[in-house]
Amino acid sequence: MKVNRNISAVISNSQLHRTEDNLSASIQRLSSGYKINQAKDNPSGTAISNKMRAQINALSQAERNAGDGTSVLQTADGALNESMAILQRMRELSVQAATDSMTPSDKKACQDELIQLQDELNRISKDTEFNSKTLLDGSLERRVFSDQKVSNFRTSEYVDSKLYEFTAIPARHARGAADFGASGYNLADGNAHEVTLNGYTFLVPATTSENDVLEAIREGAETAGLSVDNTFSGASGILDLQLTTDAFGEADPIEIQIDGNVVSNPNNTNFRGTDAKVSLTDPSGACVGFTETATWKSNGNRVITTDQNGFELSFTIDEEDYPVTGIYKDYKLDATSIGAMKVQIGAHEAQEIEMSIPAVDTISLMIDDLNLVVNNGADRAIAALDDAIAEVSSVRSRIGAYENRIDFAVKSLEATNENMESAISRILDTDMAEEMSNYANQQVLDQAAISVLSQANDMPQQVLQLLS
Repeated sequence: MKVNRNISAVISNSQLHRTEDNLSASIQRLSSGYKINQAKDNPSGTAISNKMRAQINALSQAERNAGDGTSVLQTADGALNESMAILQRMRELSVQAATDSMTPSDKKACQDELIQLQDELNRISKDTEFNSKTLLDGSLERRVFSDQKVSNFRTSEYVDSKLYEFTAIPARHARGAADFGASGYNLADGNAHEVTLNGYTFLVPATTSENDVLEAIREGAETAGLSVDNTFSGASGILDLQLTTDAFGEADPIEIQIDGNVVSNPNNTNFRGTDAKVSLTDPSGACVGFTETATWKSNGNRVITTDQNGFELSFTIDEEDYPVTGIYKDYKLDATSIGAMKVQIGAHEAQEIEMSIPAVDTISLMIDDLNLVVNNGADRAIAALDDAIAEVSSVRSRIGAYENRIDFAVKSLEATNENMESAISRILDTDMAEEMSNYANQQVLDQAAISVLSQANDMPQQVLQLLS
């Protein structure tokens, strides 16, 4: 028995400290609900849980992003629903104006309403917004750049981002110069004359005034869908007229009849037309970026190329870019992914959905120049509006597909988030039943250690009994 060193008390005290540490840790786990409260509790678990927590937080944000994306699409679809209603009304007006029972004033009334509907369609395209981002003005369409005056691009989801090159032969409007004051066609001879322009017949009044003749022809040409340029020859007083059609893609030339006689070559100038403003060379020999299976078609100055697997690229060659008819011209189109709206739907970079929403206005739909008053204008309007309705239907279909895709993405995010929470729970969360058992055990050991330490502290007192 020793007095200076109470080894039993030291051992008991040391064990008591360890038990109290374990009891404190158990209390902390029970009170916080976490198995890992400090990095020293589980260093590797801490590192793993931090990465998992970052991913879980990102997945939760990605779900909110997807919800915002759905809201964007629903906003655009709601606006397009009204745009479709406008197009249907415009087509109804065109059908109404196409019947011969309508007087010119009746058709003018239809045209006035159609113009208002065009303005509203453009307003919807310009003003439809979500969080100050305009949706239907083409700002969310994939960008295509060109070294020429080419505009109004539309791309499908399957157009790769690369350079496309082709050679085209743009053609001018059908046009011709008609000398109505000579060559037997003197309309200012004081007699009335019947003139037919592209199927529309009108009377030139009995007059000797060239101005009256010009006015009559100008009004008749306007109704026929033609425009008139005139110059006066001071020497002979001959009235020279040049007629130009603004109807893109018309297959027939300008047709003129005077008093039942066909004027095929007035003033030795051919009247000519073209079946399309753009004719294309063989893609297999002159194009870059397109495959050999690509097909081309043109509608006026609108060019559309399609290929397998959903490839479609369309654009408009601006009127002022037309060279002389028959001259080949090279065009380059650089398709990019710039401009499309991207919705982040994953926890990591580049985990996104790209959504491309084209412009939906009168210019992009090629219905900005509809005229129900001119001859055959209603028929052309019906055809143009049919194409416009099909185009808007295609855009709405694309938006619907985006919405469905986002819905599936949200379900996937929810499932992933649930599984990730379950995984991190196994690492971090306290098993309360197991920890309560451990707490009770440590509490008993603590009480036992205190009792043993008390007894160990009494042992030096027993030495006095030996000395007494």
